[in-house]
Amino acid sequence: MKATIRNVAKLAGVAPSTVSHYLNHTAQLAPGTAQNVERAIAALNYRVNLGARSLRLKKTHSIGLIIPNISTPFFGELAAMVESVLWDRGYQMLLSLSARDVNREMSHLTNFVSRQVDGILVVYNQEQEQRAQNVRSLAVPVVFLDRVVRGAPSVATDNYLGGQLAAQHLRKLGHRQIAMLCGQSDIQNVIDRMAGFNDELRRDGVAVDPAHVLHGAQDLELGSRVSELFSRPPSPTAVFATNDIVAIGAWCGLIALGKRVPQDVSLVGFDDVEMSRFLVPPLTTVAQPAAVIGRKAVDLLLDLIDRKQALAPADGNTILLEPTLNVRGSTGILEKGGDPAVPLY
Repeated sequence: MKATIRNVAKLAGVAPSTVSHYLNHTAQLAPGTAQNVERAIAALNYRVNLGARSLRLKKTHSIGLIIPNISTPFFGELAAMVESVLWDRGYQMLLSLSARDVNREMSHLTNFVSRQVDGILVVYNQEQEQRAQNVRSLAVPVVFLDRVVRGAPSVATDNYLGGQLAAQHLRKLGHRQIAMLCGQSDIQNVIDRMAGFNDELRRDGVAVDPAHVLHGAQDLELGSRVSELFSRPPSPTAVFATNDIVAIGAWCGLIALGKRVPQDVSLVGFDDVEMSRFLVPPLTTVAQPAAVIGRKAVDLLLDLIDRKQALAPADGNTILLEPTLNVRGSTGILEKGGDPAVPLY
């Protein structure tokens, strides 16, 4: 015979409403009471009828998350934070990967809607101008994270400021011959980081030589092409990479060239992924507040769900968070005359 809430309540010695509160996270139970209910559920092998509960509550307590990939550590860390926050709020996360494909991303969006998720979080790909219009047609609350979409609720880092912080740091160390390893130029995050970096250098009378700029996917392969930056004199004394994975690829490429970090070349990344702290010496990087991005994006989405709005009001629907510069051992002071850098550690 199939177990019911009443069976669970009788075995646990509580009212059926208490079991309902436990299952739906609608009230906080005393630890002992919650433990009794949990044991009764396990003993009776009780299973919640999710379909019936969804029809009754008009909620599935599920949220879709779309990210470009899980091979980029920042996206993996962001997804883990989102899942943790959703779990604490009584929601289940469904994950899909867009593989940087716009059509695939849109397919995932419509698939999530057909699965009746309560809301969707998206790290979008290109063509941001069409995103707000597309999500309005879905009639499901959507929040963009990590990358801003104008006219739609978004939570992201101030990437322009992040680029400025990286440039300020390298100039304070005395570097003037600076190279850049830049991700795809059609991704707004990359555009903003480059703009902040270049604008800050120009204020100090420094310009990056076009021969010292490389573009490509934000992956290890782009970083490994760092040798191309040294094919024409004068050689750069510092390299700014638009994410940490590119910087780590550059680190390997510099070693292959016989260059020392930071004695010969200073290196700055962006994101502050976990592995950047375990390089020897650890990577100087612009840190994105991934935990805060995930938490605020979830808060904003659940607020839209509670208010039954597909989009946030036009005013105040973009949350920009300040990055910080974590100075570590991969950058050093450039002595007068362009002599090798002095490590900071």
